[in-house]
Amino acid sequence: MKRSARAMILLVTVAALVAVSVSCEPEIVEEPFEPATSHDEYRRALELLDLDETALGTAWISSGERALTEPLQVEMPFEEVVLLDPHNPHAVGYEFVAERGRAVTVSIETEVDRYYADLFRVEDESNVVMVASRPSDSSEIRFEPRRDGRYLLRVQPELLRGGRIVVRIVATASLAFPVEGVGPGQILSFFGDGRDGGLRMHEGVDIFAPRGTPLLAASDALVHRVGVRDRGGNIVSLYDEKRDLLLYYAHLEDQTVREGDRVTAGQIIGTVGNTGNAITTPPHLHIGVYQGSWRNAVDPWNYFVDPPLTDPEPARYEDLVGSWARPARDAMLRAVAEAPVVRPRWTNRNPLLRLEGAGDGRTDGRTDGGSGPSEMTPVAPPVRDASGVGPVKADTPLLVVGASGSLVRVRMPGGAEGYVDPSYLAGSGEAYTLERSQTLREPVSGDGFRRLAAGGMVEYLGRYGARVYVRTGDGRVGFIDA
Repeated sequence: MKRSARAMILLVTVAALVAVSVSCEPEIVEEPFEPATSHDEYRRALELLDLDETALGTAWISSGERALTEPLQVEMPFEEVVLLDPHNPHAVGYEFVAERGRAVTVSIETEVDRYYADLFRVEDESNVVMVASRPSDSSEIRFEPRRDGRYLLRVQPELLRGGRIVVRIVATASLAFPVEGVGPGQILSFFGDGRDGGLRMHEGVDIFAPRGTPLLAASDALVHRVGVRDRGGNIVSLYDEKRDLLLYYAHLEDQTVREGDRVTAGQIIGTVGNTGNAITTPPHLHIGVYQGSWRNAVDPWNYFVDPPLTDPEPARYEDLVGSWARPARDAMLRAVAEAPVVRPRWTNRNPLLRLEGAGDGRTDGRTDGGSGPSEMTPVAPPVRDASGVGPVKADTPLLVVGASGSLVRVRMPGGAEGYVDPSYLAGSGEAYTLERSQTLREPVSGDGFRRLAAGGMVEYLGRYGARVYVRTGDGRVGFIDA
């Protein structure tokens, strides 16, 4: 059933009043997922009013689904300037890998006043789980994965709304560095190193610093234990309730907190020493991170050390967003926007990262009681055709809908999107004379909306199959028969 534009505008206002709540476990998020509006509820409202049967409603629903089933792959840190046309319902989808120990921040800068930003965890190729959604009063989603995994971000405005948005996805260490005045360069012994002639494994990292250097609480936590142990000497353990983490500080010279105290991130809890079995080594802090129980040691590196890049490369071709172009020669759309490759300032020399071909460090990195790795499976996006989204022929009309780093995102007339090097593109602007009268049709629905007289002049945008895409003098874009 067709509904009027007035009914559709009414829907945009009314549907926003519906509220839902969705669980965000097991990721760590700053607040429960209880948005004032919901993408699913908005879709149900479209169906209730039969607007899902209109061209715009159908396009809105299908684009939201495509954003999850055909996302473009990106690597953190990532930033993209994207154009979402209010007259052409569309959603953008991004797939990325997030590692345990990182704090991931998704931020969206836009003047669009009503849009949805939803984050999903990929369970397998056919199943995704909602993790979080942009709160109605914020432009950010912040989360910390409990284990390495693949995630999907979908951003979509309501019907008849749109404009430019800037999507940013970055990762940092989730905990404060635990030794005052020094940094990752002083980590000189790593998780997974052999101990006692290979009989056991090092379940932490050693950070070297002068005796008496203050030790800091890595997060807001409860002081779980203060005491003395044979190996650890003077120890302090903290329990981070938010993250369900046990933090074990060993070889301390002094302890300045008591069991049951509440500490905040950055608060002094003791000083560096070499007590316990470290009596023959220079002063240092041994710190271990345990998830859920003392039997589940995890590599502390990502918790304390930022990734090599924390700021994304700025978009170089933002001025092309919203323009039409066509390849001057055959090109290939890429499904992946890769972050620049940089040499890390500090390297995690955990020997377990070399197992299972996991040289990129994307591993679960978990041990069981210090007896060795129990799970070391690399996490990576699904393998796709190395050639990318697919080929695009010269002269195909392409709408530039985004810019990221040195690439631009383009959309083909059939709806497929991908990244391409701008050097392949030529601008539009060529005059086209109509040899006969033609009906100008909408790019999405194919509905005719204007009659063009023979001999008239339009701007040529490109050819796609039997269609010629043109732009009229007043800026309307559509296609005519070739």
